[in-house]
Amino acid sequence: MKKKTSRAKQAEITKNKIYNCGVKLIRKHGFDNVTVEEIAKQAGVSVGTYYYYFESKFELFSEIYKRADDYFLKEVADKFESKDCKGKILEFFDKYAEYNCLDGIDMIKKLYTSDNKMFITKGRAMQRILEKIIDEGQRNGEIINSESPAEITRMLFIVARGVVYNWCLNDGAIDLKDEMRKIIAAMLNGLCNSKIDM
Repeated sequence: MKKKTSRAKQAEITKNKIYNCGVKLIRKHGFDNVTVEEIAKQAGVSVGTYYYYFESKFELFSEIYKRADDYFLKEVADKFESKDCKGKILEFFDKYAEYNCLDGIDMIKKLYTSDNKMFITKGRAMQRILEKIIDEGQRNGEIINSESPAEITRMLFIVARGVVYNWCLNDGAIDLKDEMRKIIAAMLNGLCNSKIDM
């Protein structure tokens, strides 16, 4: 692995500082109510420095999802304890619930708006990981073949986002991981060739 120069390390520190300040402001005020100027000021950098690292406010917003995808690639993909497809899907959504909890209820409430199209952006790493699990499950005869892996992935994410949205509506008063597991398990009973325990 190539060692980073001190300049590269400093650039990474600056980018992370801008990102963290942007996330903090978005968490507090919502994406539409925050300006690039405010983010730059909070980070203690010039607006020009902000634009050196992020082309726009939306690019910083997209970084939230890129980092989530990176987390799933590094910490979730190919690290499942379960050997069967159903168990892997449940583990995947356990991690999805945990990741939302890490972001915190205030941040998630700001992200869960109908204007946020990042949730339906196709080809994201999270989707590819789940599609691969489902494809494998279909080839092994564990998952029904009446829908494609992409379509089953889409449906599961709709359900998972609904669970997270309900968590937001309840101000985090419900156990997101337990609720996610219970509802995804119920849905999997309709998609799997054998029933699973909830």
